[in-house]
Amino acid sequence: MEKLIEKMEKLIEKMEKIWSSLLNQKSKNYLLRSKIDQSIAITNSNLSASFLGNRQMANHNTDDIKYCLNEIIEKNSNEPDVNKLNVNLIFLKHRQKLNKRLSENSKILIAALEQLQLAHQRMMKTNEEIVKFNSSMLKATSEVISNDELPIQFRLGASEIQAEVEKLEKGCLSSDKTTQKLMKQIDNLCIENDSLTKELGEKREKMIKNRDRISGVRADLSIWTK
Repeated sequence: MEKLIEKMEKLIEKMEKIWSSLLNQKSKNYLLRSKIDQSIAITNSNLSASFLGNRQMANHNTDDIKYCLNEIIEKNSNEPDVNKLNVNLIFLKHRQKLNKRLSENSKILIAALEQLQLAHQRMMKTNEEIVKFNSSMLKATSEVISNDELPIQFRLGASEIQAEVEKLEKGCLSSDKTTQKLMKQIDNLCIENDSLTKELGEKREKMIKNRDRISGVRADLSIWTK
């Protein structure tokens, strides 16, 4: 009897340690999710700024350069028709390349969206599992109130409990390693996001300078086209 009591006390102690470990993992995983959500938001912001801001400005610059170049060729070239055809060919090929890049990037974004939807579906499934678990525990609580005993499926002996506790301990160690790996991965992605945000700003400044130069050329276009 004393050995059984001692065994049960050790199991209780182990369970307390496992609880502590699981709560620690929970905190780390919520922090991880917070970093992931923040990184997704920053990535989406950078994507919008790159496509709706920088891309449109760059395309506007391209259109103005094409217009100015054709106007200058028209007034200054010995063979304006041939030269304008060559210029138009260059810009057509450039536009075709951009359209291809646009389709390729859309394909990548659709794949990313599918993965986000999959993550959401798994999240909803987990929420449903929590609801079912809570319902089963409420039912078990009612049975305890009615019968003064746990439902039969919950009645494990000391040896069976010990086996389950050992599984939990191994699971905790495995989860710790996974969380550490994921935390390192998201930290690297956050650093990359910061770098991309900085690069985005620098490229925007460069485009603005190009915009000023192009506007100056277009404003003084009459000088080269008289």
